[in-house]
Amino acid sequence: MLTAAVPGVCAADEAKGGLISFVNDIVPVLTKAGCNSGVCHAKAGGGQNGFELSLLGFEPLEDFDHMVLEGRGRRLFPAAPDQSLLLRKVSGRTPHRGGILLPPESSGYRLLRRWIAEGTQRGDTSLELSSLEVQPGHDKIDSGGTRQLKAIAHYENGTTRDVTELALFESNDVGMASVTDEGLVTALDLPGRVGVMVRYQGRVSVFNAAIPLGEDVETPKSNNFIDDHVFANLAQIGVPASDTCDDMTFLRRVTLDIAGRLPTAEEAREFKLDPNAQKRAIWIDRLLRSPSYADYFANKWTALLKNRRDDASDITSNFAFHAWVRDSLLTNVPYDQMVRELLAATGTVIANPAVAWYKRVKEPKQQMEDVAQLFLGVRMQCAQCHHHPFERWSQDDYYGLSAFFTRVGRKPTGIQGEDLIFHKRGLAEAKNVKTGAMIPPSALGHVVDTIAPDEDPRLRLANWLSDPSNPFFAKALVNRYWKLSLIHI
Repeated sequence: MLTAAVPGVCAADEAKGGLISFVNDIVPVLTKAGCNSGVCHAKAGGGQNGFELSLLGFEPLEDFDHMVLEGRGRRLFPAAPDQSLLLRKVSGRTPHRGGILLPPESSGYRLLRRWIAEGTQRGDTSLELSSLEVQPGHDKIDSGGTRQLKAIAHYENGTTRDVTELALFESNDVGMASVTDEGLVTALDLPGRVGVMVRYQGRVSVFNAAIPLGEDVETPKSNNFIDDHVFANLAQIGVPASDTCDDMTFLRRVTLDIAGRLPTAEEAREFKLDPNAQKRAIWIDRLLRSPSYADYFANKWTALLKNRRDDASDITSNFAFHAWVRDSLLTNVPYDQMVRELLAATGTVIANPAVAWYKRVKEPKQQMEDVAQLFLGVRMQCAQCHHHPFERWSQDDYYGLSAFFTRVGRKPTGIQGEDLIFHKRGLAEAKNVKTGAMIPPSALGHVVDTIAPDEDPRLRLANWLSDPSNPFFAKALVNRYWKLSLIHI
């Protein structure tokens, strides 16, 4: 057995001969080396060359069985650890399509070797990881400067552990900052903001860095709380704000952003001659009340909601749905009310055009994925098969959210292509295809009380969406409109 201290295993455990934990020590080594990435042994359809691992180690106990029990034990040799096929492959001593991932002198190789020598035990599987912290969480780094990150694992029993050498570090913009396997961040020459994702087991944390240009800047007068945040960021990274545009440039931009068209000659003359100091704010409100805004954004929203006018066989519902969205925008129907009317829609298209969405999106999983992406800003597709690689969502989260739509009933109306949409009485639940468990409705980490069989679960979902405590709903809408407003700047 090796006597040198092994990263990820505390000295006290080594002194008393404590066993390495497969979950907390070995799986992170495989993740950091890339063994369980989607292009290697976690590839869909059975992994690589018959050796399958779960994506990024989200199912560590299954990984243990794959490594230790499958292949007639050919991958690991406790009696002669260095002759283990696993170690020979990752060190390049046996041909390996993935190349050399863990040289014999690396800490990861030594940790794997020690685990094999100790008899390939599971170790402690009761220690549950609750969160991952990166220190510092944010900082300013001058161009060419460095910052050492530390990854701290927090466990359910209140203990913490430095897992820096076992964590995986990835920069979200390698043109702005690089990061080593040991967590050393180096800022490059581009000013701005950059993030470094830190991953350990199923948890992710982010280090945010500001790389200043190095200039002392004076920020303009703030007009609103959005300006406060923008100007504070510009001051921190040392980038001067753009000059305030002239009236005609403003009018062109704001009319394109809100109404999707250029201002008319009459509008341009009126705006130019208006002496009111608040005319820009007044003009924004005027455009938002105009039919042009309703027309423009009805086209955007109906496209996102799968409404297609090129389908000649369904022209009635296409026009009816577009008209419903346009009229709602024109009459300033609150956004949360529109979403509620859409999700809980019942009846036929003629009586209730909002049900046209259920004609386009017919399966509970598709309905859930659309709702999550459009109204929550969360992509859930990955979590259908495995734990989401970049979020904290599990398969149970995926099927729990889709369970809200499992009681949507359809009944033919006698008109070709037209169904009556209704709430089908019964217990709302969705089956996790991997575990076989029936999952009740759940809202992305929020507890939902039991839903009675005669209650439409979609109404409960709508209530959660518009709840002020929901961290996703309002943010997703703001981000969507913010993106649209940047197009013509």
